[in-house]
Amino acid sequence: MATSHQGVVNDLHYEDIIVQNVTNPIVIDQVYCPYNQCNKDLPSQVKISKVSIKNVRGTSRTQDAVLLLCSKGVPCEGVEIGDIDIAYNGKEGPAKSRCENVKPTFVGKQNPLFVFGARCA
Repeated sequence: MATSHQGVVNDLHYEDIIVQNVTNPIVIDQVYCPYNQCNKDLPSQVKISKVSIKNVRGTSRTQDAVLLLCSKGVPCEGVEIGDIDIAYNGKEGPAKSRCENVKPTFVGKQNPLFVFGARCA
């Protein structure tokens, strides 16, 4: 099983994007484990910081429109989300946003709204 190597990803900025029928339009996924080739008990050691995602609008093919799933080992820092308007037109219900191990800063409109829980901190 593969383990995470240490690393740094910072100063990423996405702005003025139109999405149409996209699977997972906005996603940070540090718990991704393709083909079970990793140990999910060992969190990612890649530090993600200074990320801004602004003015993204359109439609999502899946209900999960915005996923910010950061590592419990090195939670994301400095994530700013602003003016997001993504709709899901499927039958399962409205679009959803979810986060883990990150406390994003919000600016402007947020659609869909984030559901905060114990893991969003």
